[in-house]
Amino acid sequence: MGSFKEELNACMQNDPPPCASVCPFGLDVRAFIGHLKRGAFSAAFRLYRDAVAFPGIVSQLCDRPCRDTCVFSAKGGPIALRDLEAAAIAHAPNTRPNNYNLPKRSARVAVIGAGPSGLACALRLASKKYDVVIFEKEERMGGSLWSLLPEQVFMPELERQFMFERVEYRFSAPVDDLAQVQADAVYVATGRGGACFGLELSGQGACASRREGFFLGGALAGRSTMEAIADGLLAAKAIERYLKIRSMNEPPRDYSTRFHPNPDLLPYTPPAPRTGEVLTKEEAVAEAGRCQQCQCDACVKYCDLMRSYHKYPKRVEEEVQTTIEPVSLSRKARLATRFIATCSHCGLCKQVCPVSLDTGAYLLDSHRRMVEEEAMPWAYHEFWLRDMEFSNTEASLVLDPSGSGTPKYLFFPGCRLGGSDPRLVLDSFNTILVREPSSALYLGCCGAPAEWAGEKPLHDETVGRFAQVWEGLGRPRVVFACLNCLGQLTRHLPQAEGVSLYELLDSWDIPVAKIGAGQAVSVFDPCPSRDFPAAQAAVRSLARKAGFRLEPLPLEGAYAQCCGWGGQVEIANPKYAEGVTQNRMEASPLPYLVYCANCRDIFARRGKETAHLLRALLPQGEGGLWNTSAPTATQSRDNRRWLKRQLLLRYYPEEAPEMETTQGTAPLLITPELLDKMNRAYLLREDAEFVVETCERTGQTLTNPERGTHIGHALVGRMTVWAEYRNLENCRELVNIYAHRMRILEENKHV
Repeated sequence: MGSFKEELNACMQNDPPPCASVCPFGLDVRAFIGHLKRGAFSAAFRLYRDAVAFPGIVSQLCDRPCRDTCVFSAKGGPIALRDLEAAAIAHAPNTRPNNYNLPKRSARVAVIGAGPSGLACALRLASKKYDVVIFEKEERMGGSLWSLLPEQVFMPELERQFMFERVEYRFSAPVDDLAQVQADAVYVATGRGGACFGLELSGQGACASRREGFFLGGALAGRSTMEAIADGLLAAKAIERYLKIRSMNEPPRDYSTRFHPNPDLLPYTPPAPRTGEVLTKEEAVAEAGRCQQCQCDACVKYCDLMRSYHKYPKRVEEEVQTTIEPVSLSRKARLATRFIATCSHCGLCKQVCPVSLDTGAYLLDSHRRMVEEEAMPWAYHEFWLRDMEFSNTEASLVLDPSGSGTPKYLFFPGCRLGGSDPRLVLDSFNTILVREPSSALYLGCCGAPAEWAGEKPLHDETVGRFAQVWEGLGRPRVVFACLNCLGQLTRHLPQAEGVSLYELLDSWDIPVAKIGAGQAVSVFDPCPSRDFPAAQAAVRSLARKAGFRLEPLPLEGAYAQCCGWGGQVEIANPKYAEGVTQNRMEASPLPYLVYCANCRDIFARRGKETAHLLRALLPQGEGGLWNTSAPTATQSRDNRRWLKRQLLLRYYPEEAPEMETTQGTAPLLITPELLDKMNRAYLLREDAEFVVETCERTGQTLTNPERGTHIGHALVGRMTVWAEYRNLENCRELVNIYAHRMRILEENKHV
């Protein structure tokens, strides 16, 4: 936990964008552009004027270092920031400086040199109502500006900015000795090659010399014109600090940045044609609209969780740490509990972060710690853990049809593919056996639900079970149909060599029908696939072989996004999960070709045309390629039972279980509407049957004579489930069912 806090030192959330980092004035480009985007020219001008002091001069002379650092410069269209600055001046309704009624300060400041730097320092101090006197050896102000701009350009600007300020000008007054200057502080800005009076920069503070009360900067210190003006403004700040607390250590301004945006993650629009030298209001708004206001916020932009809650990693760490180690006396201030449980652990936050900050791993570790402290609601993951147990017990199976005991391949389809479309497991295994008869199969769960639930001992036990099967078969190469399973075992059982089914099928060059017939589709990568680019490439190769024309999604490949199922967060935060899925579906109007059963089912359930790639490669299932039906939670279990039985019938018929009968049990009728409600609440048909049978057996029910129904409850796992039902002649009818997702503790009635 401490390491993540240390890693946060590398977080660049507060670093300026590259354009602002090279601006001598440190202009807040993001805020400036933000004003222009909404047409607020007055606000943009005020911000610009406050930063540069002389907007009419700076906008003319700036050498535009921002152009080369703009993220779009490599694409030939950097943001025309200087043109936007000129547009802010041209279109602001009032460019007169503000006139503040402040009390006069008693301190007197002398400025030696009336060039750009000295004037900037004098203006800023005069606006604070200090007594300012400027010594200039020439008979006019402006210094180097006379050689850089026409008089009719810079003189009106100087007069405008000083129009409300009282400054004493002493022209034709060269200073030969600082002793003749009577002031509380002095700024020496005599220009390039000018007199420095023996002063040297101390390096201990901004513009500070080694002599107390004396400051120097501008062209005298080797600055460019823009840097000289910025020096004057900084010197004013340093002088004010000195006058207040007698300190010469005003920190030098550091506008440097570690942040360099990834242009691949930013939408680019080329510059629009212009009608004149100065941008019109409409053109300025359009040009500002091209700017992405670069900020190190890729995590918030692309991570669904951080974007939804609008929390950056530093804020996440603060709130999560407070949740893990509550500071309240009751130790119940678990403010970020649901937030922690809502992470899908897709890894995108780390992928898009320039310094690979893994907030998801931090949240997963936090989840585990809260489970250890019994502070995480068990209801968030109880269903998934029971389902994992089902996959690893009742639905689990190890097959070695060749009987070799040391097969070359071990096919591990994962639990979700069998639950979604069990025929695809049968067909895939058959395809593997045709190519390599010495292959085995293992039905089970990789343990991801336990890891996501923070149940480390249970996760270790599940991985250990897999390792035992793998070791018992002589350490064969494992073929994964699920990239999440491949990722799980790669991390937790690295000695087991694994390969995706799609890489294998592509390398074998299996015969593929042109079922796509040139149809345009988008491949939706499951989020775990970002760690397996070879699998992603194989999938696209197979899709093209099947005749599909592939159109890329805005984010795919290394930037694959979660479909909404990852982390199994739907119970912990159903609205969030639904929103994530909706966003993914809207990424493209084209049908999706997927290679993850979870992605396929979650999209199909919401009506998105989605097909599993295996169905396109091995089209022997029923319902068509773009069938939008998706199994319910009950059907998913039934599918896994059916799959196990079919495999046993095919390879070990003597071990195939008999079909279950309901002899001695009255059938339970459930309407389609109630079945849909049960599915959304993750309640199984067998849960309802168990509750009703328990109620009938114990007789512990309430009766509603008007409706002719009985109401009772029973524990299903750790959850209390209530059922309302009525007894009919040869069956029972379920009227309603609901669960508290809590356990009701009843008093022991036995003495």
